[in-house]
Amino acid sequence: MINDPQPSESAAPGDTDAERLQPDTGKRSADRIVVGIGDSGADHYRTALGLAARMSRQRAATITLIHGSLPRLAVAASRTDALQRHLARGREVVEEARLTISRMVDPSIGVHAEAVPKTGVDALLQQSRTAAALILQRRNLSTLSRAFNSATSHTVAAQAGCPVIVVRHDQRARDSSRGIVVGIGPHSGVRALQVGVLEAAVRKCPLTAVYVWDLPFSPTYGGRVDPDEEELADATRWADSFLASAVADVAKLHPELELHARTVRGVTEEGLLQECEHAELLIVERHRDAHLASIGLGALTRHLFDHAPCPVMITPLAAQRDGMPLGI
Repeated sequence: MINDPQPSESAAPGDTDAERLQPDTGKRSADRIVVGIGDSGADHYRTALGLAARMSRQRAATITLIHGSLPRLAVAASRTDALQRHLARGREVVEEARLTISRMVDPSIGVHAEAVPKTGVDALLQQSRTAAALILQRRNLSTLSRAFNSATSHTVAAQAGCPVIVVRHDQRARDSSRGIVVGIGPHSGVRALQVGVLEAAVRKCPLTAVYVWDLPFSPTYGGRVDPDEEELADATRWADSFLASAVADVAKLHPELELHARTVRGVTEEGLLQECEHAELLIVERHRDAHLASIGLGALTRHLFDHAPCPVMITPLAAQRDGMPLGI
């Protein structure tokens, strides 16, 4: 995303991808995909499971299914009897999900399912400290309902310590899908580009870095004055130069990667949606202030969640995990 420079988020000392913990061992690994499982039935997580199954085949990753058993607003949840009821129901939910994904994955792929005595948000944020990626399927709520319910996907994507992929039920794999699109800007996108390189490598697909830019008009007492041709030409050259510089190191270090760089003049969300029309994944870096918001994400990212034709991955800031072994 394009935003102004802000103080970077800090990481826990020594908390790097190379040291990530497996859920049930003392070893660290980046090859673990976590899927958030809600209690509204298989239709509300089936697409997320399908994506997790495809990703596990591409990188031989294990899959962890997590259900936060505690309701977000349950006052009596701390009572022992209420907690046990919630956990019992949670175990039924994750077992149903485990049976569903077992028909999608190779038997050699490890699948771990767990209901934990936490809210869904807390459970997923804890998992994000040790996972390679989280996958969440967005609930089919109206825009007004999402505003009042502070969607789990928004909060987790805004605060997670690893990349978060948000899918909708209508984003099942398409035969025409090909390639990954990464949105970058003058003050963001380094982390998204790094993650995009790894995703393109394991998926064996092209990567397109997109910079959406525009020139503001000059307000006058009589209305507005649009930029002239010379100003537009200068701005276009600058945008092309900026993007070429941003991807130069990637191109040098990964000559085998089919890499494209494209500048688009226009509104950021419209430009990104246009460029990812036939993509299998859109990757953007999260807003630098998102972790301070109660709902979590800005209007631009929520717009992408609502309208992108493909799953959207939100990455933490580049400075959050300095020294990550991203392979570039």
